[in-house]
Order: sequence, then structure tokens, then C-alpha cells
Amino acid sequence: MSRLSILNMALGFFVLFFAACAGAFVSFDMTQAFLHDLKQLDTWEMTLLQSSHGHSNLFGLLHIALGLTLPYSPLTLRWKELQTAGLFGGVLAMGPGMIMRAFAGPSDSFDALGLTIGVGLSMALVSLGTHSAALFYKLMRRQSV
Repeated sequence: MSRLSILNMALGFFVLFFAACAGAFVSFDMTQAFLHDLKQLDTWEMTLLQSSHGHSNLFGLLHIALGLTLPYSPLTLRWKELQTAGLFGGVLAMGPGMIMRAFAGPSDSFDALGLTIGVGLSMALVSLGTHSAALFYKLMRRQSV
């Protein structure tokens, strides 16, 4: 297995570790809201903190899946490195980026944080799209032989 594959799996488990740690804080805040003020459960901040926790877990698992499937991709090492970086852009956007967005509050105009999150998420989507296309290409190429 390549070092890049192992890096992706290590990043994935690292992200899962931090998401699990952050989940304890989200759980504490939700418990306090249930006990003292149910209206807090429907706030912008609580919604985005829960979303950040869930998306961080998702992106951690995506990094692990990318690491496990990179050996099957016919793309060059440079492409695979770009996919790794792109997926990590999604980790940053949907993890820490969403946490910062939660505390910044909603906005009806374009702002730097929203644009940064959008760029990071777009990088992740391009990475996932190119990786799945490469895997389908390899699958179809094998079928025709």
C-alpha cells in the first residue's frame, strides 16, 4: 500500500478522533438545552455545530475510503495527491469552517468565511468526482478486455 493511501487513512482516523472529542461538547450543550431552555436546540449555532460534527465524521470516513481505494485508481500520483488535498479542503470547510460559521451567525450577503467554505467543499466534490470517475474507468476498461 502506498504512503499516500496510508496518509489518507491516518488523516481519516485523526479527523474521526477530533470529531469524537468535539461531539462531547455538542452533547453537553444539547443536554443543557434540554434541561434548561428547549429553544436553544433550534438555534443557528446549535444546528451548525451538529452539522459540523456529522460532516467531520463523514469526511473522516471518506478519507479512509479514499486511502483504501487509491490503489485501484489508474490516475497518476500527482492526481491522487490533488484528490487528497481536495478532500482535506472539505474537512477544513465542513469541520472548523462550519464551527466558525456557527459562531459568526447567519448572513444574507456573501462573506469571506462563506466563500472559503464553498471553495473547500467544491475542492472535496471535485476530488470525489474525479476519484469515482477513475474507478469507473478502470472497471469499464477491465470489462472490455
